[in-house]
Amino acid sequence: MSDSNESMCAKPGSFSWNELISTNTKASAEFYSKLFGWQPTPFMPQGAPAGGPPYTLFKTDSNPRGVGGMMQAMQPGVPSHWLPYVVVENVDAALAQAVKLGAKACVPVMSIGEVGRIAVIQDPQGAAIGLHEPPK
Repeated sequence: MSDSNESMCAKPGSFSWNELISTNTKASAEFYSKLFGWQPTPFMPQGAPAGGPPYTLFKTDSNPRGVGGMMQAMQPGVPSHWLPYVVVENVDAALAQAVKLGAKACVPVMSIGEVGRIAVIQDPQGAAIGLHEPPK
């Protein structure tokens, strides 16, 4: 997710990114590389907090900016899963509204440098989704 990524221009309410949370990033990288030809590439966004978890972009020849990303599951017992992100104008307001509507805040608002600001919620039915406020 770089500042030149076309998804950064997505309109509020549209999907901007897909992220694989994996219990075994090496095996996942190998699987998706063989299945789709994705090229796993280490990525550290400019301005991201120091000491953050390693992050991998899945790149292709036709999309060198990346078709999605991957990171190691950070909590024990969390199964591997894909997490889509939806663009919001203001992640703080969107998170507050989601909680008011019965969602659970799973990841609080955090800044990810050039990527923007994100949060993750679980809707009242249990489905997780990311909120993404692109940089201004």
